[in-house]
Parts: sequence; C-alpha cells; structure tokens
Amino acid sequence: MEQVGKIQKINGDTATILVKRVSACGDSCAHCSAACMQPGIEVETAVTPDMHVGDYVEITTENEVMFKHILMLYGMPLLLLVAAIVVVYYSLGDIPKKDIISAFAGLLSLIVSHFILKQYDKKEMTKRPIKYNVEKKLN
Repeated sequence: MEQVGKIQKINGDTATILVKRVSACGDSCAHCSAACMQPGIEVETAVTPDMHVGDYVEITTENEVMFKHILMLYGMPLLLLVAAIVVVYYSLGDIPKKDIISAFAGLLSLIVSHFILKQYDKKEMTKRPIKYNVEKKLN
C-alpha cells in the first residue's frame, strides 16, 4: 500500500512522517463525519541520506500484514455476527419472536468482537508492528 507523507522531524536515524488519511469522499466536505479534517497519522521509519524536514515522500507498507489486519478487522466480526444469529435462531426452536432475539444476539456478538479485536491488535502490534518504508522523495 502506497501513501504520501510529509517529514515532520528527524531524530537521529528515525524520521517521523505525517501521513494524511485518505477518504472516499474527498478533502473539502464540511458536513462529512468521516474524519477528513483530522491531520493524519504519524509513522516512524528509517532515515535515508536525502531526507529533510518538510519533504514529501512516498511510503509503503507490507501488503501481507495489512491484508491480514484488514481481514481480521472486517471478516472476524462478520463471521461472529452471522454465526451468532444462525446458532441462536436455530437453537430457540418454536419460541415466538426468535428472530428478534437472534438479532440481539448478533448485536451482542459485535460487542464481543470489539474486545477480541482490541486484544488481537495489542498482541499483534507488540509482536510484529507494521513497518513503513520510504520508497522515494517526491519534491
């Protein structure tokens, strides 16, 4: 995944780069709640000899790691949601309003998946953090 960032500071052999968040709706939508107005995220990477504060650079991340995180972020809650709805629906038998009860079980599974993802993220980021590499200087 390639992104563009601006070098904020250089401290020894580590550069802090501000990467602007990319959204599908554009940059100037005043009524959007997609957090476009946030300045971005700061990432740290190794310094190359031609890097200076204020330069724009293209950075990349490891695709395998990003795809794994994306799959967990979207796939696991969806799988838990569907599994909870199906299991609760068919285990209730002939109870009236079992569809409403199974819908609430699905919502509960989303809350549970939130806590599972929090623990997963904490464990994965300490074990194998996302690495950013500077590909080229843009200006």
